[in-house]
Amino acid sequence: MAALLEIRDLDIAFGRGKNAVQCADGVSLDVQAGEIVCVVGESGCGKSITALSVMGLLPGQGRVTGGSIRFAGRELTDMTDAQMDALRGREMAMIFQDIMYSLNPVLTIGLQMTEGMRRHLKLSREEAAARAVQLLQKVGIPDAGTAMRKFPHQLSGGQRQRVMIAMALSCSPRLLIADEPTTALDMTVQRQILMLIRQLRDEGMGVLLITHDIGVVAELADRVVVMYAGQCVESADVHTLLTNPQHPYTQALLSAVPGLDDPKERRLYAIPGAVPERYDTLQGCRFAPRCPHAEECGKQPQYAMGEHPVRCERTVNA
Repeated sequence: MAALLEIRDLDIAFGRGKNAVQCADGVSLDVQAGEIVCVVGESGCGKSITALSVMGLLPGQGRVTGGSIRFAGRELTDMTDAQMDALRGREMAMIFQDIMYSLNPVLTIGLQMTEGMRRHLKLSREEAAARAVQLLQKVGIPDAGTAMRKFPHQLSGGQRQRVMIAMALSCSPRLLIADEPTTALDMTVQRQILMLIRQLRDEGMGVLLITHDIGVVAELADRVVVMYAGQCVESADVHTLLTNPQHPYTQALLSAVPGLDDPKERRLYAIPGAVPERYDTLQGCRFAPRCPHAEECGKQPQYAMGEHPVRCERTVNA
């Protein structure tokens, strides 16, 4: 059965000609209906840009330069703006990471909550308002009726984040892309939102969840995709990836996570170096400058879809 979302060999670049900078290189991943796929990796690895490309919302001069994005069997890279507008909000929705710029500062929460429902679901003003209040209550907004009359600046950062989540869910999309959806939320509300996402998964929604929190991955994910320097470097079901990581980068990420049973005196592992700024100019393995095993290989690693693909020649040939 075809996946709800299929991304194959996706290339994304900013700029044109000699000034073009590639920020995603051959990205491939699937999301099935009723599945949560978590994408992890350091900041700057291409996670959010990949998600924005699915929604057709690449900023500035960003553009898809190669590969395929298929949603429910339909190729998205060939769609017009009008066709994408019909899909966004109704069939697929996104919770954005930057909440400060995701809500219109001059419109009330109520107007922003009901706009999509009136357009896509053809609800009356009263019906849309009633559904909006229910959704705000569902994501933990106190006194939702009063919140509907407020402007974004009158809400806390955590409340604005919850409003964004409610808006994304307002038309019951088939695919939800969540980019750090629990940022700025306290632990109690974070738990509530994560349980809501799990409930949506159980009801058949496909979820692509971008996170830095390995605890969230362990609790929610069905499968995990690890990205580094614009490439997918490892993908597996969550149990396999957490218990038997193969790529040195994945191993390093997990080593940097503190555990409850760790001795207090243990120093947390820190991955040496940083994600390169112009990784599109690197040849061969992009993790090699930071990899403790780089001297053992140094050739061209390959990555292909499968049960447990790994972009590491040392691991593949072991």
